[in-house]
Amino acid sequence: MEMVFYRSCPKCKGDMHTRRDFYGDFKECLQCGLMQDLETESDSEHRSEKVLATESRDKHEAA
Repeated sequence: MEMVFYRSCPKCKGDMHTRRDFYGDFKECLQCGLMQDLETESDSEHRSEKVLATESRDKHEAA
């Protein structure tokens, strides 16, 4: 499903819409063509697991 985000482009304040290609979901500005990757749930879960592992390691090293 395609969504439009009005005046949300950080570069030109143009309208952005969501798209999907082989590499994943992204937003693209209709005026200047700027593209921004959209984070998926698995990306955010992977990032939080990585942060938790780093914090745990740092606590063990400090002790």
